[in-house]
Amino acid sequence: MSDAPISRHPHAAARTYDGEAFIVVPGLGEYNILNGTGTRVWELIDGKRGFDEIVKTISEEFEVDYDAAKKDVKDFLDALRERQMIS
Repeated sequence: MSDAPISRHPHAAARTYDGEAFIVVPGLGEYNILNGTGTRVWELIDGKRGFDEIVKTISEEFEVDYDAAKKDVKDFLDALRERQMIS
C-alpha cells in the first residue's frame, strides 16, 4: 500500500456520537457507522497522513501490535475505498 496522503471523499459528511462516527456521501447513497477504532482512523484521514502514519498512530494509541494494526487498517481503508468514501 502506498504511503501517499489519504483523503476523504470531498462530499463526505460525518458526525460523531458517543465515540462512533456516522458517515454519509450524498449523491452516492453510501453511508457507514463506525466503531471507536474506525472513528479514530476516519479522524486521521485528513489528506496529509499516509497509510504508515495512520497505522503507527493506531498501533500506539490502541496498544496493538503494529502488524495486526497494519492488516486491520488496510482492510478498513479498502472497505472505505470500495464504497468511494476515500481516495
